Amino acid sequence: MKRHLLAIFLLPTLACGGCLFKDNSTQKPDLSVDMTVREVSLSNMDEIEMLDKARSAVVGISMDVTGGYVIGSGVAMAEGGYILTNNHVIEEGGNITLYYADKTTGSGKVLWKDAGLDLAILKSSRNIPYLRAGNSQELKVGQTVFAMGTPLTLQFKHTVTKGIVSALGRTLEVDGNNGSNFLQSLVQHDASINPGNSGGPLINTDGEVVGINTLKASEGEGLGFASPIEVGKAAIERISENENYKTAYLGLFGFDSEIAKVYGESLNEDGVYVISTTGPAEEAGLKKGDLVTKFGEKEIRSMLDLKLALFDYNNGDSVEIEYLRNGKIMLGQVTLSQK
Repeated sequence: MKRHLLAIFLLPTLACGGCLFKDNSTQKPDLSVDMTVREVSLSNMDEIEMLDKARSAVVGISMDVTGGYVIGSGVAMAEGGYILTNNHVIEEGGNITLYYADKTTGSGKVLWKDAGLDLAILKSSRNIPYLRAGNSQELKVGQTVFAMGTPLTLQFKHTVTKGIVSALGRTLEVDGNNGSNFLQSLVQHDASINPGNSGGPLINTDGEVVGINTLKASEGEGLGFASPIEVGKAAIERISENENYKTAYLGLFGFDSEIAKVYGESLNEDGVYVISTTGPAEEAGLKKGDLVTKFGEKEIRSMLDLKLALFDYNNGDSVEIEYLRNGKIMLGQVTLSQK
């Protein structure tokens, strides 16, 4: 297969050994920052006021690792201190410190993570303001967006950068600790992001979160990518209902038309082309070459559609799956399980 790939990498959580001192001491709160627990309504404000209020929902993240700590970012997306960030920010599993906008600190506990989506949810020891999820599908190329996060060092936590949406619907292959993975429907933008911005929000001019900053190009400037907020929103909704929620496991690896383009191939029909199956999908009779077109009540056009559809179900649920095999519509019943 012919491939033309730009060098893309997950925004690393900067490893710090001899970096600036990590201050975990209790500081006097900055009372000028309104930390009243609420969904922060930011529409109909000028940019300066909106950004000032939005930062109350953004946190700096540091996690202890052997020989030092790593840095990332996150954003509260629901009442109860539920913080959305990247999986690669917290995957090494050390103690987590959260840095709030009013200059105080707290701790974070990992409630949920998904390496394939590169998303994770933390429970903050403190309930803080949270931002509203926007709609990444309504973004337009040229639209103004802002990135918030902790680039390079904790000294720069709650840094804001401004840019525009450069392109929509990008699909990129990245290498992580769990092997190669595809991230889809990415928002490409040129707001400056650096190591430590991982997990921080990309917000629109109404202060709504439209993406989670995850990737950047290793060559050139102004090539940043954010995961669409819809996936994170679905995960937050499930976790806020049940903190013990685990993503249902289907056991299907496949390609859609967008992923195929990364390999220089062209697929004629929308859906998920099955490459391999295991567990539930294999037991349901799906085979290599099948085209999944419907999962439960949801139409499936892409791998992202399928991943989103899984949030509607729990492990143990039985779901009808529709697929094409040699041009014939087939129906199967798959019983989801925990991986």
